[in-house]
Amino acid sequence: MFKFEDVKLVQLPAKILRNKSKDVPLPLEKEDEKLIQKMIFHVDSSQEEGSQFRPAVGVAAIQYGIEKNIFYIMIKDKEEIIFKDALVNPVLLAHSESKLALNEGEGCLSVKEEEPNQEGYVCRYARVVAEAYSYFEKKVKRYDLVGYAAIVFQHEYDHLQGKLFIDHINKKDPWKLPKNCEVI
Repeated sequence: MFKFEDVKLVQLPAKILRNKSKDVPLPLEKEDEKLIQKMIFHVDSSQEEGSQFRPAVGVAAIQYGIEKNIFYIMIKDKEEIIFKDALVNPVLLAHSESKLALNEGEGCLSVKEEEPNQEGYVCRYARVVAEAYSYFEKKVKRYDLVGYAAIVFQHEYDHLQGKLFIDHINKKDPWKLPKNCEVI
């Protein structure tokens, strides 16, 4: 259905990445269904051996230049799926006080690997509770995510707010870990 050429990503310094996305009407319209199917194709294909895509666990609509409150996440551990869904109109309801950061830092499809000032810890809540329309279950549901899944959720959720992971890095001392943040 989709090909590599169908996926056109927006990257910094594109200003649209700093725009806040807008809610999507439910039930989903055909164009939104097609957008989500493209996101699924993109992320799932990126995790296959020999893929032409840069590896990814998630993508937000804004990364295609579309200001819609939609993102897709697919996290696998070997062949076991840890989390897989497209979330529409997500709302963050609650979060932990404790925070986590990935030991190697974060990356983003919209930030070229050569872009300066992207190394460093990105401290995010260790647990988040959110509500969103589930593309696969076709209903609004509550998500309770911990650890790596919570980090990925917040990374994608930030995109909908016009934020990027680099905004969270301490500019003076990027590898300095705050007291309430643990490295995983």
